[in-house]
Amino acid sequence: MENKGLLFIPDITGFTFFINNVELTHGKKIIKELLELLIDSNELGLDISEVEGDAILFYKFGEPPSIRKIYEQVEKMFLQFHQHLRDFENCRTCECKACSSAISLTLKIITHYGEFTVYNVKSFFKLIGKDIIVAHQLLKNDINIHEYWLVTKSLLKGNPIFSYREWMQWDKGIKQIDGKKISFNYLQLGHLKSKLLGIG
Repeated sequence: MENKGLLFIPDITGFTFFINNVELTHGKKIIKELLELLIDSNELGLDISEVEGDAILFYKFGEPPSIRKIYEQVEKMFLQFHQHLRDFENCRTCECKACSSAISLTLKIITHYGEFTVYNVKSFFKLIGKDIIVAHQLLKNDINIHEYWLVTKSLLKGNPIFSYREWMQWDKGIKQIDGKKISFNYLQLGHLKSKLLGIG
C-alpha cells in the first residue's frame, strides 16, 4: 500500500464560538448541513478518515493532483459553503442566536503532502503518521485572516506557486513543528465571494 499522499482539511472557522454561544438544536443542524455539503462537494475522489467536529480529514494516497486541480476543489467547496450560508440567511425566519449568527461562519483549508498510513480499530479506520500531526498543527498558526487556502512546500514538490487569477496574491509562512520548520504559502479566499454576487 502507498504510504504517501495528500491530506486535505477544510475547517469551519468560528465553530468554537458558534457552538459555545448558540442554541444547540439549531446550531447542530446548521453545522451538520455545512459538513455534509463539504463532503458532497468532493470532486477529487478524496477518502474521508473522519469528521472532527468542525473539520473533515480527507486524504488520497499516491501522487497528488495538480495544484490547479486542488485549487478548483478548494474554490468549489468555499463557494458552495458560502452560497449555502447566504441562502440560509435570506430565507431564515428564526431569530435564535444559531440562525442569526450562522452567516459569520467561514472556511479555511489546509493541504499537505506527506507520509501516513491507515490502521483500524474494530470497525473504525484511522490515519497515523508524522504528517497527520503536521497537517493538524498547521490549523493552529499565526495567519491573521480567517478564510484562506494553505499549501505546504512538500505539496508543491519544487514547483512554483501559480496565480492564474488577477486577485491571487500569495503570502509565505513558516510553522515550527517538533523542532522542524514547515514552509507554506497561503492565499486569501475572500475575493471569491464576489462570484456569489455575479462579479468576476
